[in-house]
Amino acid sequence: MNRQKKLAVLIGVLVALCAIIAIVSGVQKHMDTISTVDEEIYATSESALTAVSWTKDGSSLSFTKADDTWQDASDAEFPIDQDKMSDFLEHFESVHASFIIEDVEDFGQYGLDNPSCTITFTSADGETTIQMGDYSTMDEKRYLTLGDGTVYLVDDDPEQYVASDRDDLMRQDNVPDYDTLDSIVATGETAFTVEYHPDEDLTYTDAYDYYLNDNGSYRALSTTKVEDFMTTLKNLDRTDYKTYTADDSVLADYGLDAPAVTFTVTCTADEEQSSFTLAFGKKGDNCYMRMDDSPIIYAVDSDTYTDSIAAAGYDTLRPDEVLSLNWDDVESIDFTVDDTTYTVEKNGDTYKIGDDVVEFDDVKDAVDGLKVNTFNSESPSKKEETTFTVHLKNDDFPTLTVTAYQYDGDNCLVQLDGTTLGLVSRSLVVDLTEAVNAITLGLDA
Repeated sequence: MNRQKKLAVLIGVLVALCAIIAIVSGVQKHMDTISTVDEEIYATSESALTAVSWTKDGSSLSFTKADDTWQDASDAEFPIDQDKMSDFLEHFESVHASFIIEDVEDFGQYGLDNPSCTITFTSADGETTIQMGDYSTMDEKRYLTLGDGTVYLVDDDPEQYVASDRDDLMRQDNVPDYDTLDSIVATGETAFTVEYHPDEDLTYTDAYDYYLNDNGSYRALSTTKVEDFMTTLKNLDRTDYKTYTADDSVLADYGLDAPAVTFTVTCTADEEQSSFTLAFGKKGDNCYMRMDDSPIIYAVDSDTYTDSIAAAGYDTLRPDEVLSLNWDDVESIDFTVDDTTYTVEKNGDTYKIGDDVVEFDDVKDAVDGLKVNTFNSESPSKKEETTFTVHLKNDDFPTLTVTAYQYDGDNCLVQLDGTTLGLVSRSLVVDLTEAVNAITLGLDA
């Protein structure tokens, strides 16, 4: 190769190297600058805002505020939950970045060429738009930009608070929190009145707080069952609403012009008493609910309505136990075994039949264990199986007599003071009989 050709080749190599150096220098020149900070990049307050809108998951929502009340910009009748809106906006009162990325030329590498969520806040000072990009799982931070050419990494991911569905911000007619449940009055297909009387001597024991008021006659109810029933009402699904613009003209469409069942609940919170009404309507196989005069009507699962709402009543709320004794109030118990009556006297923690001290724990457990599995009002038609009478230190309720009658191979029919409670597993009655036999065996009555 002659000298001129070598020179040409060297010049070509030199030009290529210069080009590479220029490219590398250019790339280095446009490298993003990352700084670690703890800086507030946006701050607002709900009181300052007049509108807020966002796009997320292909859904766009827009809200305006008038007279301190938020409403859907395109549907003023939609019931916005003001507390939910306040909770959402609270997350933007002070947005802090832990990293700032400046000199950004490629927003795509942060997912900001196609933001996953965009929020626009409007106030008297103008609009501010926050665009959100990728979520850094390694750092557990979200990339976002305010449209100022800078990308920020924020610790508290704002996107997690943004609703994709307007229904997530809907006001629901919820049962209010209360300190005491004062009464439940049911009318319609099921009718009963539950009253709260924790400090009144309406029965032989202080184990019950709630009572069925049957025309002035009180019957004890299970505290747990009453409270569980209220929990059922409180937790009914309110996401499946049929309309939020109901008035009297459409109630018949949901069977709510003449509700099948209505519950009027009175309760006390912070020493203030209030009431609310839940009405349930039926239309064909469908069931619906409305609270007070709310414009919202909800669908109710038909099985829940049948099993928990329409079925509510004395038998679903009454205690399962045959007796709920406070053993400190017991003076003595008369047990009849094979036509012989044995009297167990109680003195402190000691139980005696005559002069004989007996071990009574198994008998107490058996008495406490008697539970009704099926309530009914049948009259006994078969032989008496066992009976016992409890004598109490109680002027209003001095004695309680429990009698078990043969019924079938699995159950006995049990009465308390001559009133049928229902069926008790025969095995429980046998347990009591055997426990009594164990302490009376070989004793004289």
